[in-house]
Amino acid sequence: MLSEETSASAEKTAEVESPSLSASQQAKVREQLDRIVASSLFRNSRRFPEFLRYTINRALNEDTEGVKERTIGVEAFGRDPNYDTNVDPIVRVTAAAIRKRLAHYYREIGHEHELRIEFARGSYVPEFRFPADEPPATSVPSAEISPVAPAVAAAPHQNAVLWAVIACLAVPYFVYFGFQLFAKRPTALDTFWSPITNANAPALVCIPVMDPSVDSSAILPDATAVSRRVLDVGAPRKPSQSAEQTPPDRVTFAASMALSTVSSVLGGMKKVFHVRHVNDANLNDMEDGPVVLIGGFTNRWTMNLDSGLRFDLARDGTSRYVADRKNASSRAWQESEPANSTNAFTDYAVVSRVHSMTTGRVLLTIAGLDRFGTQAGADCVAESSCLATAENIAPGDWKAKNIQLVLRTTVIGGNPGEPTVLAAYLW
Repeated sequence: MLSEETSASAEKTAEVESPSLSASQQAKVREQLDRIVASSLFRNSRRFPEFLRYTINRALNEDTEGVKERTIGVEAFGRDPNYDTNVDPIVRVTAAAIRKRLAHYYREIGHEHELRIEFARGSYVPEFRFPADEPPATSVPSAEISPVAPAVAAAPHQNAVLWAVIACLAVPYFVYFGFQLFAKRPTALDTFWSPITNANAPALVCIPVMDPSVDSSAILPDATAVSRRVLDVGAPRKPSQSAEQTPPDRVTFAASMALSTVSSVLGGMKKVFHVRHVNDANLNDMEDGPVVLIGGFTNRWTMNLDSGLRFDLARDGTSRYVADRKNASSRAWQESEPANSTNAFTDYAVVSRVHSMTTGRVLLTIAGLDRFGTQAGADCVAESSCLATAENIAPGDWKAKNIQLVLRTTVIGGNPGEPTVLAAYLW
């Protein structure tokens, strides 16, 4: 259940004042909206286009004052005017999912230089960024100039001495502030990924098998084959002994989104990596360099290599939960609803970055109780703000020590919301 404080903050109208757009600019925005909702990231959803069209039309009509969570829920999603936004956080979850999908859209090849439609975190008012636009020049009223007596020109040698003194005094300041300006201070994101990005070998990203409980409509056929062609920049594929016994490569959309997020981080840090399906990877592959394992119960390497840590995925009959070895009887972090429920439910994830005793390499696992938790875990390790929250919970040497995080996300209609850090452990 979300807190009343969270709901109240989400109800606030976003105070974003954007300049009026010309008729041609508005037409460009509507054309870009049509392109976005027709893309594979949005066209299979009913809620995403409705949210985008509603909020963008309000912005183009300069009617953003009443764009609040409840207003969108009622007017865009047909909710009752008195509905409880804590029980039904459809607007917040939809907005969070759209922010992530817009980021993915603009990372795809061919979309980098298009008109950008963005939503700042906590705001339901879109911002438009035109690729060729420059900020308008600020007009400064000219002051009335009164005639004055001409100043007496300083002697040339006096000017030279003056400028020499100024230069001597200014140089140390320029050096200091220039260093402060250009010296890059590592972010929480840099620190978290540094053991992987600084390794002298390519990283291996291992994606999970299809979860048998997933509806077939959520499956992307042969997605890993596409991933290999696009992302595999490491050693040639090593055949698996069990390859002939396994079904064709298939992964869920959530796993593909997690892979895309991790790939964006590694690519942005210029880290060479390659991708393997869980059925194509063996222990020798994982001894060659750092490893990123995506998926929990659907990734056998996660369940084998990540066992024995403080936080772990566990089962109790048909229910799944995150176990805490320091509080073994607790079921506080248990999946709240069946994975295929259309109602809002809670999923959890464990993110672990450890120096594996088995492989001798750095091992990062992103493991949800269900696929949505895995997707939220990938979102967290790609966001400096999420990792900074975890650093505040467990301060210390994040570059060298082992780390575990426990995350929670609210899922509505197959879309996870923003990840929340519940616990962090450093050793």
